[in-house]
Amino acid sequence: MNRILTILIFLTICSGAQAQKPDCSVLLNHFYITVDSTTYQAILGSEILNSDFAYAYERNKYWEGIYLFGQDNYIEIFHPNSIPNEYLPIGFTWICQASLVANCTKKYDLPDNNLITYSSDENYNELSVYTQDSIYIQNSASLMTTVEMKKNQYESWTKKKYNDSLIFQTTDYNSPAESDSSRNYLFNNVTGIQVKMNLKDSLSITQYLNLIGYTAESNTHDILKFSNSIDFIELDFSKSIEFASISIIYFELNQPSEPKQIPLGNSEILIEGNNGKWEFR
Repeated sequence: MNRILTILIFLTICSGAQAQKPDCSVLLNHFYITVDSTTYQAILGSEILNSDFAYAYERNKYWEGIYLFGQDNYIEIFHPNSIPNEYLPIGFTWICQASLVANCTKKYDLPDNNLITYSSDENYNELSVYTQDSIYIQNSASLMTTVEMKKNQYESWTKKKYNDSLIFQTTDYNSPAESDSSRNYLFNNVTGIQVKMNLKDSLSITQYLNLIGYTAESNTHDILKFSNSIDFIELDFSKSIEFASISIIYFELNQPSEPKQIPLGNSEILIEGNNGKWEFR
């Protein structure tokens, strides 16, 4: 399989080099991951929410979810019954990147691939990639989406004036107050994620990542790593799975920490120095 992935990297880089890309900047904004109820309750009662580890809380207004905030991005943790009258399969996820350059996503030269789509409404431009897993079919749920605020959304959300050459701040997509509050905690930012995927979706996902400015960095043990110099995404093709899901969250801390293991139901956080990772089983 490593040979297949090496060829795939080569083809993706070549196709990216041939297409003229707009001068955009895209980075990870937030994502959610669905865990089993036992793991959800373990997180609720842990030091994740009840210490100086991270600015985090449970939100219950329209749905039930645990929110963990960094300075530039954040994590949402759901359980199968988080959304009323809807069931979320364990492992189900959605990953959201954000464009920091106004009017940029519409300039992308989309590949001839019906699993990569562009859409626009009065509030957002969106570039999405779907997989062939039954749970992520087109017109149902995308795996990854790059969002870009338009004038209506930007001015109503940020209370600032929009212009067509605007450079967004990372906190424009989040709550500035929550991002600022996170500076008082140990947790700084998510730096990367690992996503378990089926090989049949490798071309669509790599085309999408290449399109938004992620570059293939390495290929080891059936894992492709893409980076944009700010954050990274690892694609794990090592085994056949029911649907794509996040298996590891990588993060950085505001200051060094002693080695630590925090078991949380069917997941575990490992911390050492300025870095940590959250593994999900």
